[in-house]
Amino acid sequence: MAKLPSAGRGLRLAALPLILAAGLAAGPALAQSAAPAAAPQVETIDVPAPVKATVDKLTGGKAKILKAFKAPAGLIGLGIELGPNKDTILYASADGKYLMQGMIIDSDGQNTTQLASQSVLPQPPSAAENFATLDKTKSYVWGKEDAPKELWILFDPNCIYCHKTYDDLKPAVEAGKVKVHIIQAGFLKQSSLGKAAAIMAAKDPAAALAEDESKFDEAQEEGSIKGDTSDEAAVAAVKANNAWMQAQGIKGTPYLLYKGKDGKIADVGGYDPDIDGLLAQIDG
Repeated sequence: MAKLPSAGRGLRLAALPLILAAGLAAGPALAQSAAPAAAPQVETIDVPAPVKATVDKLTGGKAKILKAFKAPAGLIGLGIELGPNKDTILYASADGKYLMQGMIIDSDGQNTTQLASQSVLPQPPSAAENFATLDKTKSYVWGKEDAPKELWILFDPNCIYCHKTYDDLKPAVEAGKVKVHIIQAGFLKQSSLGKAAAIMAAKDPAAALAEDESKFDEAQEEGSIKGDTSDEAAVAAVKANNAWMQAQGIKGTPYLLYKGKDGKIADVGGYDPDIDGLLAQIDG
């Protein structure tokens, strides 16, 4: 990917069912990027029996340990699969009594967790691969058809960072500088599917999205449109977009795709506060 989310970039995550009955907190999202040509190697080891027993106990046997590796500070690193395209790095004490989730940063500022993930976790498809599968999504256009620039956004109606992206893009869209293909997803909250379906079912989905965003409740992180699941085709369209998101290993919203000035497909996972800089990179 041409552009990676910074540590502070907003990204609303799809639920990773770590079966956290034991109270493990959801850790920071790893940057969504294709693995480099030569991913740094880690020293893999056999999974100690006490560690496996603890993982099985805390996840109800629903987590699969892909690989174990030597981690800093005497810890044991674990590549964990929780389901299709749902994987993460955990750390365990050598005796298996403690299980931890989070990033380990060394004294040189290297995110050793992210580096290890490139070796032990399946890597998501590239931006170009995601772009090539857009025919599996259902979208609508926000903006003028003859706008010179094009952008695709995976968007949940209850996503506050989608809302911020919408507000930031609005002047450029209304000025006819860019048209946005909205891939309407609905997964963040129980109300997301109905709200997304209501937008998709509208005669003018872009106007319905504008309604959702106009009175967005930032405190509650709730779009303002009333949910409606009575239109089966609209519900199916939203579910198709959710399925595409999961199949492509996209971790959350907003997720942006575009063709860069260099002719290459690029993406952004999360909220980019420099919207002018982003638009400058888009071909057109």
